[in-house]
Amino acid sequence: MTQADIRKDITKPDSIGIGSFPIDSHDCQRVATEDGGWLNEGTIFPVHMAGTKYGQPYQLPYRAILPKRAECDNLLVPVCLSASHVALSSVRVEPTWMVLGQSAGVAAALAAKSNVAVQELPLPELQQHLRDAKQVLDLRPEHLDAVK
Repeated sequence: MTQADIRKDITKPDSIGIGSFPIDSHDCQRVATEDGGWLNEGTIFPVHMAGTKYGQPYQLPYRAILPKRAECDNLLVPVCLSASHVALSSVRVEPTWMVLGQSAGVAAALAAKSNVAVQELPLPELQQHLRDAKQVLDLRPEHLDAVK
C-alpha cells in the first residue's frame, strides 16, 4: 500500500475491510540550523474529512497481507503488511489492525478447512465470509465522490 492507495486510488477489488485513519507521521528527527535553531524533519500533518476526526476511508487489499507464494507459502501478515512509510502512517492504528487480523484469521480458517494455501483461497469465498460476519468491505458512494 502507498499514499496513493490511502488518498486517491481507494477502491480495491480484493477488499478485506476499510481503513480511515488520516495519514500522519510524527517528527523523525530535529535538524540543527546554522542560526542555532532547529527544524522538525519527517512531520506529516493529518488531513481529515471536512467536519470529522477521520481520514478518507479506503479499502484494505488482501494482497497487502499476502506474500507472493514463490517467496513464502501459506503465510498471512496482517501487521507487517506491505506498505510504504506514508501508508503505514494511516494503517498503524488499532481499529485497522483489528480488521486486518480478523480478515487474516478468517482466511487462515477457510484455507485450513479447504486444505489449500492462503494464496489459493478463492477471494469471493473469503469476502462472503467476512460480509456474513458483518465486516464492512465496501465504501459508501459519498466516499467515492470525495476523491473525484
